[in-house]
Amino acid sequence: MFNCYLCEKESCYTTWFCEDCRKIKNIMNVYGKEDVLDILNRTCLRNNNQVGYKIDTIIKSNALKKIEQTKKELEPRLEQMVLRKKKNQN
Repeated sequence: MFNCYLCEKESCYTTWFCEDCRKIKNIMNVYGKEDVLDILNRTCLRNNNQVGYKIDTIIKSNALKKIEQTKKELEPRLEQMVLRKKKNQN
């Protein structure tokens, strides 16, 4: 029994590669390892601009969640204040 030579996770009994890694190897044989590596670099890895955009998106998302939470907490208080004000005016 051997570990797969590519992913090093799956156990292989009669081949060097597990089923998924054999598919990857076959794709590399068809398209060439340079093209496959280029596709992986462009689609799976992030550059600094993409990382910055992701961080900004997460920060904005967290800020919106906090705003919504605060709004939900303050709405009942605001309604009570409005009711008291109406009551005092009457």
